[in-house]
Amino acid sequence: MKELEKHIQHRRSLCFLDLEGTQFSHEMIALGAVKVDLRRDMTIKKYHQGYYSLVKAKNKIGKVVTDLTGITEDMVKKDGKSFRVVVKELKEYLGKDFSKTLFVTFGSHDLRILSQSLAYNLDASKDDVYIMIKHAFDLSDFISTFVKDDNNNTYSLSNMLKVFGVDFKGTQHDAYADALNLAYLYEAMLEHRDVMKNEYLKVLNKYKHLPEPIHQIVVKLTSGESVTPEDFAKLVEDSLQ
Repeated sequence: MKELEKHIQHRRSLCFLDLEGTQFSHEMIALGAVKVDLRRDMTIKKYHQGYYSLVKAKNKIGKVVTDLTGITEDMVKKDGKSFRVVVKELKEYLGKDFSKTLFVTFGSHDLRILSQSLAYNLDASKDDVYIMIKHAFDLSDFISTFVKDDNNNTYSLSNMLKVFGVDFKGTQHDAYADALNLAYLYEAMLEHRDVMKNEYLKVLNKYKHLPEPIHQIVVKLTSGESVTPEDFAKLVEDSLQ
């Protein structure tokens, strides 16, 4: 997949990352990470044991986030670590590959959580956080170019997995489970390229911003019709009437 190669850039490891943040200040309260080793064809060769930690925030978690994640103030006070320590432990978990790792997220909100958490925790390693932000890859944004729902909207992680025939494993909005299922989505995307192709044809068929003659060609081709140069010329002529 040539478009994916532009992002992977011959890397031999990925870190699938999910963060949970507070409701208002968007500080990190949980981090889940799963490191994988890649083959040369970008498929997953090995899953490493994951990393998970609760994280102490400077501000309140918020009821909406607690209801969504099950994470309470008492849990974070009892078992949470500082943001500085969690960044340090994540770096140790990834080892010598840290600076060469691509951090794969589902959506851009995780990067906002990283930035906000750094702003509230100036004792954390700014360089390490910047490496994570600089080397981040939003798999949701990438795959949504090719796969969208019937209303042309982006799927959630669990619904995107269903497109590829994969059930979400574990509890949604648990940072470790989300990170692991993100890895499963990456794996399914490469394994079921026929699904990607068929879904992309649907997206192209509904694309609203193509010039009308091109759009009509796409509609005919995705419907299984053959289109000749003469047909195309006639569509161009019709559009000028």
